Amino acid sequence: MVKLLKRRLEKKDRKKDKKFGIKGDTDHLKPFRLSEIVEDNITRLKNSMNNTFDIKSREFQIGGTKYQAAILYIADLVNEEMIMSHLLKPLILQSTEVIDSDTEVNFQSVKDSMLSIGSVQEAETFDEIVLAVMSGDTFLCIQGYAKGLIVNTRELNGKPFAVPTVEPSVKGPQEAFVETLKINLGLIRKRIRDPNLMLEEYKIGRRSKSESVLVYIKGIADPDIVEDLRKRLSSVDLDMGQSAFQIGTLVTDRPDSIFPQVQITERPDKLVVSLSEGRVAVLTDGSPNAILVPVTLPILMQSPDDYCESWLVSSLIRISRYVGLFLSSLFPAIYIAITSYNPGMLPTRLVLSIASTRTGVPFSAFIEALLMEAVLELLQEASIRLPKAVGQTVSIVGGLVIGQSAVQAGIVSPIMVIVISVTAVTSFAIPDYSLGLASRILRVPFMILATTLGSFGIAIGMLLLLTYLSSLKNFGIRYLSPITPYRFQDWKDTVIRAPFKDLKKRPEFLNPEDTERSHSRKKEKEIS
Repeated sequence: MVKLLKRRLEKKDRKKDKKFGIKGDTDHLKPFRLSEIVEDNITRLKNSMNNTFDIKSREFQIGGTKYQAAILYIADLVNEEMIMSHLLKPLILQSTEVIDSDTEVNFQSVKDSMLSIGSVQEAETFDEIVLAVMSGDTFLCIQGYAKGLIVNTRELNGKPFAVPTVEPSVKGPQEAFVETLKINLGLIRKRIRDPNLMLEEYKIGRRSKSESVLVYIKGIADPDIVEDLRKRLSSVDLDMGQSAFQIGTLVTDRPDSIFPQVQITERPDKLVVSLSEGRVAVLTDGSPNAILVPVTLPILMQSPDDYCESWLVSSLIRISRYVGLFLSSLFPAIYIAITSYNPGMLPTRLVLSIASTRTGVPFSAFIEALLMEAVLELLQEASIRLPKAVGQTVSIVGGLVIGQSAVQAGIVSPIMVIVISVTAVTSFAIPDYSLGLASRILRVPFMILATTLGSFGIAIGMLLLLTYLSSLKNFGIRYLSPITPYRFQDWKDTVIRAPFKDLKKRPEFLNPEDTERSHSRKKEKEIS
């Protein structure tokens, strides 16, 4: 208890010291200018970008002379072949003397005569250099000159980007992660040109030595969460580290839970938004997915398309997802409970209609639902395993044929086919695939409770489920946050999505160091 109180006080002090958090731009670097010493410039630039492992530099001598030069770039964003052939090769292998007594002429001759790259610009301040390097350019500095050259070596076009398949979007970006870690990191860096973007490298797997990278934004992410994830990644003991999900299950608090404890995403835009909220990501080489922690149930119900429509449309769609989650888990159980124990809850005509459709059916409503659920799950698994061209056809045609044949044979009632079909459709409205699997698993225990205790059994099951979800924690964050513990401020982007002008603060339940997404003009005037 004392340690927890001490940690909270320390965090409070940090927030006081950084009233509006660490700046994500390079404005704080404007007063700093380059020196005439190459080593000094490279060291200071690396430190200003937190010296992450993908920041590369190389010192060399120009044209076989005694004059020293150096380049600095981010490996995930540049075309390294272009750097070797059009930058390093002309400078190192140049036989003519490029440095003479006239410093201005010498610098200009390097710029005009020795670089066979289209775009070359001079730079003197750290802010413009850092922004250029984080955009995919390469910085070149020469000993004795208090200025450098920004060389365009960007290469993001033409790389093998994938299209989202598990998380498709109607209006959002159509880029997805691939199996190559370098490309995935480039997709993130392309969207976050912030020197506070931290990349920490880990080798996971005693034999595979798979390269994994911890990604977060310094000054936003909770240091306690980052440190906790560092320890868990360092303690992972695997023979072969193959996928992000495999690693994710080993760093969670409750790996045995049917509810997803990490969020799997294939979308770089979704990952970037999550990082800006204060979450932490892990990417693994060879895996086209990334894991995000911590995760909560409301987060799993959000979709990138929610932020591509007006707040009213997005809110209605998000509410419909919660309705879909409820029906996907409980609709068969509700039907069993009403028809078997509580028929008085329905209008008399509807009860008589349901009774007439069940005439001649040899099984109870529970056995009917169980049989149809088994057939539905087998069809869904078959459609996944089959080739994409025939998978959907088999699932649709198979469902129609089997359902119609079962009704005609008198094995199941027509109303049960409708119930199971509606249940299947509503499960597809859940944006997270793992959460959809959890809802499918929940149907069976709720059906058992409904057939034994009726609606009372469903109520007991709901209480037990809510108690269990409330007890789940993920890196110290409650699974139902911000619903419980209640945080009114965070409800603006939970069940509904408030207008963007009202989403000025980051989610409080994630404990971000910088709570402000945007500053009002009044606060900016106070700062100035």
